[in-house]
Amino acid sequence: MVKIISGVLLSIFLSAALSAQSAHKSLRKGDREYDAEHYKEAEKHYRDATDLKYGDPTAAYNLGNAFYQQGNWDDAAKRFEQAQRSAPNASFKADALHNLGNAFLKQQKYKEAIEAYENSLRIRLGDADTKQNLQIAKKKLKEEQQRQQQEQKQQQQQNQEQQQQDSQSQEKNQQQNQQQNQGEGQPQQLNQGQEQKPQEKPESGKLKKEEAKRLLETAIGPEDKKNARKYREQRQQPRPSGKEKDW
Repeated sequence: MVKIISGVLLSIFLSAALSAQSAHKSLRKGDREYDAEHYKEAEKHYRDATDLKYGDPTAAYNLGNAFYQQGNWDDAAKRFEQAQRSAPNASFKADALHNLGNAFLKQQKYKEAIEAYENSLRIRLGDADTKQNLQIAKKKLKEEQQRQQQEQKQQQQQNQEQQQQDSQSQEKNQQQNQQQNQGEGQPQQLNQGQEQKPQEKPESGKLKKEEAKRLLETAIGPEDKKNARKYREQRQQPRPSGKEKDW
């Protein structure tokens, strides 16, 4: 008895074969553009290959490389992750993990990069490039942690200085308020009977002895002084006796 393949199954097989053939052609075109460093054109052909043969690890891996060369490291990491999950063999998986580590390293995701490199080395021990990149990622992670610690220390110091300044400012304001309150309380005490009495001025009609003497001396003229002197000299002469003169 001859086995007959139904038309539906034959159509599926033919469609799958044609899709695989078209995907293969797209991959070859993408490779040519990639080798010529036309990464944008290569990306287009690799995308076509992934659409024609969904889940193909080679198409995903090559598309990740095209993204990586254009600096689109986030999309590159997604494609490398996809490729390593469906890798056909250990060597392919190690390469995909190595490139995944590179994409994470470019994004400064050092912990993720270290994990990817270590997973690659578990599969392919002693790979020189992966070991070197792993050391770079560890060094970068250490520098980042030290920088974060330094920034945290500086931030804590700035917070302490700010708190000290705030405390000093608050204390200064309290002292100023106390001084202001004390100054405002003093006039109130004076109003309660401690008002200072105005200084008494001397009466205009009363002159001191020295002032009166000075005014008197300046008021008497030189002629008056001469007459007064003559009058005093006459008063000092002896008075005549009571006997009459004997002629």
